[in-house]
Amino acid sequence: MAVPVPDLSIPSWTGSLAHELETTAAAVASLDAWISATSCRSAWVRRAAWSGYAEALHGQGAEIDEIDIFGQACGLPLPSRTRQPTVGDDLSQLTEWQANLRVTPRRHWREALPFTFDPPSDWGTRPVLLRALELTARHARADRTSAPWLAMPMLLNELGATRNTLPNLVCADKALRLQPGDREAIVRRYLKQLRRAAETGLQRLKAIEEDRLRAADALSRARRPGSLLRVLALAQVQPVLSPRAVAIRLRLTISGAGKLLARAAASGLLVEVSGRQSWRAYLPPDLAQSFGFVPARRGRPLAPPPPRPPLDAVLSDFDAEMRAIDERLARLGLSTTEGG
Repeated sequence: MAVPVPDLSIPSWTGSLAHELETTAAAVASLDAWISATSCRSAWVRRAAWSGYAEALHGQGAEIDEIDIFGQACGLPLPSRTRQPTVGDDLSQLTEWQANLRVTPRRHWREALPFTFDPPSDWGTRPVLLRALELTARHARADRTSAPWLAMPMLLNELGATRNTLPNLVCADKALRLQPGDREAIVRRYLKQLRRAAETGLQRLKAIEEDRLRAADALSRARRPGSLLRVLALAQVQPVLSPRAVAIRLRLTISGAGKLLARAAASGLLVEVSGRQSWRAYLPPDLAQSFGFVPARRGRPLAPPPPRPPLDAVLSDFDAEMRAIDERLARLGLSTTEGG
């Protein structure tokens, strides 16, 4: 006789589990609120989708890391990284998923389910994060592809857990298919994974905002900024850069693009991570740290530049250039803006 699979939305509650749920919900809410107010939304959404997609591939057993997805999506393999097969998943699925993330308005969550589900009478009173987990578990048992993992950001939005669709909130766990009866361990692992994803997402959003301020400050002080503004705006949405990639995107010479990137690196706005490869590669400082190219900064974080009229004017120009880059990428089918 088959053993019934326990419902993950009604675990055996303990004080520590309730605390984990509370802190996870707070982390998700903080990220959701911050992304609602930021001017760097499009840049963050693009990077967050790459992070979420990498997590979904991990859930399928693919030997590929977040750094590889960033490099492949930007068309530039990073030093010491070799392209790995992705067991049936590739970047064409990433493009389709990003398009799905932008769909608005969202459907009712039941309409989006690819399986039959009859909610119990007390379904609406259960914690929304655990309802999302239970629905993901059922989806994962019905569909062995990466679709259940990739559906989680939309599901959280459709259930009302988030106001925005947050692409980095992808939690993949093979135990949902292989050991579905291990309820307590699954719930704790899920909450920890979701909390870390939200906290990392908020840290990266703040880093993007700080990069924007530092870039504007450097530009306001530069005597001859030239095309530096365009390069730094491009780095927000295309964070893995090379002279050739910049030259193509901004219609510059490779030599001119290389000089601009070197200038940005000398100002601390980008980090060169070329290693021993024949071409130069650059990353924003926070990603260079996350991916292990430079050690984490010790001590207090750098203070943001003080507000002043020249900085405000450059920020307006910077944001206008960001919008122009978004429009150019959209014409190429690489839109960065997400709805919700």
